[in-house]
Amino acid sequence: MWLASSDGLAIIFGLIGQVILAKALLQSDYGLLVVILDAFATMYILIDAGLPTIIARDVPRSPGASRRAVRRVLKLQAFIAVPFLLGSAIVSTSIWDDAPLGLLMACAVVAFGHIMSYPHKAMLRALGEARIESILKLIERVITTGLYYLFLVNDYDSPTIYACGFSIGVLISLIGTLWVGERLARDGNDDLPQEWNSSKALLISALPFAVTLGILPYVTKLEKFLLAGLASYDDVSLYHVAQLAWIAGLMLPQAMRAALLPYLGEARDEPGKFSGRMLAAHHWTIAILPVGLIAGHLIVSFSVPKFFDSNYADAVQVFDILLAGWAMTLLAIPWYVALQAGHNPWRFTTLILLVVLAAGLSGWLLIPEYGVMGAAWASVIGCSIMLSFSKLLCGDEERLSDGLALFSVAICYLL
Repeated sequence: MWLASSDGLAIIFGLIGQVILAKALLQSDYGLLVVILDAFATMYILIDAGLPTIIARDVPRSPGASRRAVRRVLKLQAFIAVPFLLGSAIVSTSIWDDAPLGLLMACAVVAFGHIMSYPHKAMLRALGEARIESILKLIERVITTGLYYLFLVNDYDSPTIYACGFSIGVLISLIGTLWVGERLARDGNDDLPQEWNSSKALLISALPFAVTLGILPYVTKLEKFLLAGLASYDDVSLYHVAQLAWIAGLMLPQAMRAALLPYLGEARDEPGKFSGRMLAAHHWTIAILPVGLIAGHLIVSFSVPKFFDSNYADAVQVFDILLAGWAMTLLAIPWYVALQAGHNPWRFTTLILLVVLAAGLSGWLLIPEYGVMGAAWASVIGCSIMLSFSKLLCGDEERLSDGLALFSVAICYLL
């Protein structure tokens, strides 16, 4: 409940912050800021190495070893971070050689601060302190959005200033997370699983999660990178505004996945029970689908013209295409989570890789010809692969969701 409430409030403050950025910055500067932030987040995600996921998996069974576990992970991540920090400095200054150095540094701090907070956040959740994590997350968004507003009323129009505001919010949240996490971490006699005995074994056990985490950011960021390279930063900002509402809408599928994962994981050794729970989840997705399509279209059709400048008016049409991808993401939930909860995590990694490859190839072909709309259709193609191949990898021949997916595409196209 705490995490769901926190996510909802964080999304609201995040959307307010994006409205402020869109009003304060030139469209091209807004697009540049979005791309650089996404690029650093993508470069630094591998520092995570899947290790916080291992904390979340093992610490609930050994809470007395939580301090030992989180410090072990932080040391490993600090060691892993060195080449990524050096490499990102070289790559970013080469790609954006005309961007202010302060902008690049502030965006790097944002991404690195988020990554280094994950071990303690995972530990807090594992110890049943999700409410504290939710408060820290909310504090970050409130501070960041407050600074954005302060800069706006003082007529600042430099993306560097706003990136610095974001980095201040992240650093305050990071310091709070480390301080609270260390106070609540436990020293006891609990033993961690055998792979914690060596760094090599620990990294190998986290490898499937690390590979998945390395690929996963491209599911939502790849089209923006392609637009930046094949079109313009103006197109990036337009697509980003449309995607904001789409990502906000994904909060529901993400919450359903989070709730379904332990529910299916509990029954993964009982095939009949496992299938019954998947079927119940499937029925829920079918019931939610029409409500989401109608509500999404109406809310975005009203809110984008209301809160964003006329430069972003076309974001409504782009969102309507992305809405078809939302429908497929929703319909894919039972099989998507079944792969996560199954005995072979590499199947889930394969699914994410296929989604990224399909979206990337589609975007490479469509964006030069159709611009932002091509990026939206590339995202939909990636989501269709998620639905089709999640069922295929689960060995399920269900066809109703395929028909509903085609119906959703037709409806969103007509909208």
